Amino acid sequence: MTHSRLTAAAAGTVLTLLDEAVARVPTRRAVADELRTLDYRTLQQRVAAAADRLRADGLGRGDRVALALPSSVAFVESFLAILATGAAAMPVPSTARAGELRALFAAAGVRALVTAVEDHRNVAAITFSGDTDGLTRIAGAAASGQQRTAARTAPAPDDVALIATSSGTTARPHLVARTHANLWWEAQNFSASTAIDSTDVVLGVVPLSHAHGLGNAFLAALRAGASLVLRPRFLRRPTLDLLATERVTLFPAVPFMLRMLAATDRRRTWDLSALRLCVSAGAPLPAEVFEAFHARFGVRVRQLYGLTEAGSVTCDLAPAAAVDPATVGRPLGNVVVTIARADGTRAAPGEVGEIVIRSAAAEGGAAQPLRTRDLGRADANGALTITGRTSLFINTAGNKVDPAEVEAALRAHPAVADVAVFGLAAAHDDQVVAAVVVLARPVAADVLRAHCRELLAPYKVPRVLSFRAALPRSPLGKVLIGRLLAEV
Repeated sequence: MTHSRLTAAAAGTVLTLLDEAVARVPTRRAVADELRTLDYRTLQQRVAAAADRLRADGLGRGDRVALALPSSVAFVESFLAILATGAAAMPVPSTARAGELRALFAAAGVRALVTAVEDHRNVAAITFSGDTDGLTRIAGAAASGQQRTAARTAPAPDDVALIATSSGTTARPHLVARTHANLWWEAQNFSASTAIDSTDVVLGVVPLSHAHGLGNAFLAALRAGASLVLRPRFLRRPTLDLLATERVTLFPAVPFMLRMLAATDRRRTWDLSALRLCVSAGAPLPAEVFEAFHARFGVRVRQLYGLTEAGSVTCDLAPAAAVDPATVGRPLGNVVVTIARADGTRAAPGEVGEIVIRSAAAEGGAAQPLRTRDLGRADANGALTITGRTSLFINTAGNKVDPAEVEAALRAHPAVADVAVFGLAAAHDDQVVAAVVVLARPVAADVLRAHCRELLAPYKVPRVLSFRAALPRSPLGKVLIGRLLAEV
């Protein structure tokens, strides 16, 4: 069998990371899932072949290609193949509904979708399936005149590599475009700060469509030439089994996962002595979860602070005995974090203000300050503590839900006259999605949930749904969420 070859990657691109890993550790296991295992040389060959298939349908520099696959070898191959054509990848949850994908793809200008063989959603001009032989076009057609093989040119550092959505730094969701150079610096900053190398084993159960999974599992492993073990979903006992049997050394996680693992089957023991870095992000880590995980497994979890716009920003990398669950640590690599007062002046150590970031990994590069809308304070040594978040996102089982998106889905039902969506406190410091609905005509809650399931991913569907004659509002018309929380 003959293999295509990747065009030599320009320095400072994501493809450079793959080239360098192949040069250093060509036969090292690169990525494995439940079905396949690839070494770095074979991964490079398969990425080249998949990129040729994408180019054959005219995809190349300037295009935006969505990727709707679970965390797997196929995701890794496809992501790198999209980038190898010069296009930008837009990872989306594999569980996303067709309705939300159509709206997202229209806003982002997505031209093609890479997805699973059994996926029959018709949401992009060209649809490809992922299988063991690479990517095969299965549906759709490119516009006439574009059915030519795209030019075989390597991406440049300033080319957009990643398209994502975020509401972390604005009041409403917006598109984020990060370049190859941004992602290269994210991988460089994290890998250099944590000193991971080709002997490390990284476990990816946080979805690779999530910034935490993509940056701190996939890109980190690629930069280090480490071994990445992937699973498409988080399951408690299988995750603990993998941590022990694979001798995992780096485990990116979210607080919900860590709480569940600490409480799993206390009659059994798992040896996690190889785990030198367990990194929690996505939501604040409760002190009791930190203590429970340490008591159970002897591992001190380190908090990491990051954003979709900037990747990983800070991490607590203090010596194990000095890890502090209250802090998210110091800036990684060349990231600069300052605390700003309301008037824009720099706050003193220990003073609370808005967190402002300058980073080569951030959208816009290091020259452009990124205002996060998060509140925090930094001590004299630069260690950052988050004191408040201005984002309205709902954190549910490690996922972030935008209330406005759920409200829009409910308003699309003809029986809904008004609606408010918010997070309701649940067990284990988690939240559930709750909705209070004002009806234009009678309809059952289960009917509204079924309607939402057609438009939204399962974790976005309201678990708590109640009805009112009217929503409480301020004199300016703002829904009084606090009053609803007190009544639900």
